[in-house]
Amino acid sequence: MSTAAKVGAFFLVALVLTGLMIWKIEDLRFGRAAGRMLTIEFDNVAGLRDRADVRLAGVRVGRVSRIRLVGARAVVDLEISADVALREGASAAIESLGMLGDKFVELEPGPAGGPPLREGVALKGETPVAFDQITKLARDIELDIRDVTRNLKDSLQGASGEERLKGIVDNVFAMSRETRKLIESNRSNIDVTTANFREFSTEMTKLVERIDKLVASNQGGVTQTVDNARELTTKLQATVDNMNAITGRIRSGEGTLGKLVKSEETDKNLNDALVSVKDGVKSLTSALDTVKKWNIDLGLRSEYLTRFEKAQSYFTLDVLPKDKPRFYRFELSNQPFGVRRDTTNIYTITFPDGHTETVKVVQVEYKDRPAISAEVGFRLGQFTGRAGVIESTGGIGLDYATLKNRLQLSAQLWNFDRDQLSPQAKLTARYYFSPSVFVTGGWNDFLNTKYHLDSAFAGLGIRWGDDDVKYLAGSVPIH
Repeated sequence: MSTAAKVGAFFLVALVLTGLMIWKIEDLRFGRAAGRMLTIEFDNVAGLRDRADVRLAGVRVGRVSRIRLVGARAVVDLEISADVALREGASAAIESLGMLGDKFVELEPGPAGGPPLREGVALKGETPVAFDQITKLARDIELDIRDVTRNLKDSLQGASGEERLKGIVDNVFAMSRETRKLIESNRSNIDVTTANFREFSTEMTKLVERIDKLVASNQGGVTQTVDNARELTTKLQATVDNMNAITGRIRSGEGTLGKLVKSEETDKNLNDALVSVKDGVKSLTSALDTVKKWNIDLGLRSEYLTRFEKAQSYFTLDVLPKDKPRFYRFELSNQPFGVRRDTTNIYTITFPDGHTETVKVVQVEYKDRPAISAEVGFRLGQFTGRAGVIESTGGIGLDYATLKNRLQLSAQLWNFDRDQLSPQAKLTARYYFSPSVFVTGGWNDFLNTKYHLDSAFAGLGIRWGDDDVKYLAGSVPIH
C-alpha cells in the first residue's frame, strides 16, 4: 500500500472514530424517545440550548428536546428517563456549570410522599439571574458607596464641618445641665428611691446569708464554678485589653484600618478602586458581548481521488459574524501532488559494432505537502461567492445551496500559474444526512483532461456548528 493510501486510510479511520465520538457526546438518537416527555414554562431561558442536560440532584437524567415560544413565554420540552419519579409540587430551574459553563435544567422532584405528577402538566420554571443584572447591581453598590463617602467628607471638612462638631459638643453640655436641673427638682423622689434601695439591700443581705449556707453545703461544686468564672473573667479582660489596644492604634492612625480612617488619601484611593472595578466589569461585559457576536463552524473531511488512488484530507474553520452576510474561512489540507521532484539519470550504451550512445532518462516524483487556504466569502440568498488563498495559491469560488441547505454545489478555480497547464478547477457536490454528517463527491482538475490530470473523487465529512462547539466547550468541567 502506498504512503498516500495509508494516509487516506488513516484519515478515514479517524473520521469514523470522530463520528462515533460525536454520536456519543451529542447523544444522537433515531426513532421515538424511550423515556417520558415533560414541559416547563420559563419567563426567560437565559442561554439554554437544545440538547442541554437535564439533571436531578446533580445526576444527568435527560436532555432538552426542544425550545419554543408560546405567547410571551419560553416553553421547554424535556426528554427524561422513565424511572425519574416526579411528584405534585415539582419545579425546575436553569443552572450553569461554573461561571461560563453550559446551561442545564435542574429538576426539583417535589415534596416527599406527595402524589405523582400527572401526565401533561406543565411545570413552572425559575428564571436565573442574568449576568447583566449582576453588573448593574455592582454598579449601583459602587455609586451608593461613593455617595456615602462623599457626603461624609463634605459634612466634616472645612469651616462648616467644624461648626457642626462644635454644635454637637454644645448640645452635650446643654443636655448635662438639663439633667442636673431634673435631679434637683425631683430630690424627694430620689430620697424615697434611696430608702427603697436600702430596704432592698437589707433583704439582699439576708439572701446572701442563705446562699452562704447553701454554698457551704456544696463547697466542692461551687469552688469549681468559681474557678471557671475566674478563668472566664481573665480571658474577657485580655480580650478587652486587646480591643482597647486595637482601637487606640486605629484612633492614632496606625495600621491599615487606622490609615483608612485618618488618611484623606484613602477616600481618593477607595474611589479610584471602585472606578477600576467598574472599568473591569465593563471590559468583561464587552469581551463577552464580542464573543456572542460570532458563530464558529468546524469541519473535517477526506476525499479519495479514484484515478490516482490517493486521498486528500481537509480541516476547515469558518468564522461567521452574526446578522451579517460575510464570513471568513481558514482551511488546512494535505496535497498528494504538492511537490514535484525530477531525477535525471544518464546512461551510456555500447552497441555490438563498437559505437556508443548516451541516453538521458528523467523520472518525475510527487510528494505530499500541506496547504493553507484563507478566504473571504459573501452570502447573497442561496449563492455564496468567495475569494482569497486556495491551497496556498490565489483563487475564487462559487457555492449554491438548495433543498433547505442539505445539498450544496460548488465550483472553484485556483493555481493560475501552472507551467503549460490550465488553472486547477474543481466541481463539488455535498449532501448532508444531518446537520453534522455529510458525503461529498465531484470532479477535480477537469480543465486538464488531455494531460490525464483530472480525477473523480468521493469522500465523507463531519461538521460541528456553533451550537455544537459551545456545547462541547461547556461539557468541560470547571474546577
